[in-house]
Amino acid sequence: MSFLKRLVGRSSRAGNDATFSTPPTPAEPPHSLRQHFAVSERAEGDSSEFTVYSVAPMEFGGAGDTGDYDPHTAAIKELSPAQAATKAVLYVLPGGFVNPIKQRNWDFIAQLADAGVRVDIPLYGLLPDHNHTEALPLIRRCYKQLVVEHGAKNITIIGDSAGGGLALSALATTPEHTQQLEPPARLILNAPWLDMDLANPRIPDFEPKDSILNPVQLRRQGALWAGEIPTEDPRVSPLHLTADQLRAAFGSSEITLYCGDRDISLPDVEEWASAIKEQGLTTTLNVARGEQHMYHLGNTRAGKAARREQIGIASRI
Repeated sequence: MSFLKRLVGRSSRAGNDATFSTPPTPAEPPHSLRQHFAVSERAEGDSSEFTVYSVAPMEFGGAGDTGDYDPHTAAIKELSPAQAATKAVLYVLPGGFVNPIKQRNWDFIAQLADAGVRVDIPLYGLLPDHNHTEALPLIRRCYKQLVVEHGAKNITIIGDSAGGGLALSALATTPEHTQQLEPPARLILNAPWLDMDLANPRIPDFEPKDSILNPVQLRRQGALWAGEIPTEDPRVSPLHLTADQLRAAFGSSEITLYCGDRDISLPDVEEWASAIKEQGLTTTLNVARGEQHMYHLGNTRAGKAARREQIGIASRI
């Protein structure tokens, strides 16, 4: 059995990503990941308190690059993430703003890197110690670095659940007197949390089917994440972004959404996808029958198929 099959085989069906508690310790990059891929980390944020991981194919360069031996050439060394891959992914994590990166996220990251893609993973600050005021600039900063090193045409943003909403808000609500960021080539959103209030009147119809998400608890977390701004502010609830903001941030992006039909996220996802499509954004919505929240991280047939599709989108030339 290949390394990747062993690694992905440990991934279990998506668990509850939105239970508020003292945040557990983030899962470290597994040893097997470090053995097979180039894994580096850097500190970001105004006080350099947030870790950003880069995972890329393990490539080497130096002596012998030209095919001619030269004793004075520098020794072979591992290439940087920017040199090791052309395509890049900014992966904005799920967790309801309370849960850190988990093993199943690393499994997904490994599959992306195995397809020849560089993946940057910002570990943004979680409740109760942090909120959107630190996360938004962190995501913007990480995206800007990828644009500098790879070009926007080679970048896919993947945002899962809370991370999907965070990615949308970060790129579409740039501060005043700040240059609008160039749109990424592709945006993949897995059951994005679009409205902190979960006010859609269809949500109660989905509650009996959704065994993972608790809307009452999520609304509390959403209010804490918003801090001193209203929960309907587009900086935390991208459902309320204007058409102009969306076109400026993602007008040239290919947007693909995934959601299970046993997920309270679906009502907002369906209505938002329809609305942005009417506004002229290139949008595809995939609804998986019988699947729960974050099904793409699990080992059901639909979950595996969704991962394959997303990896194909991110690695497409």
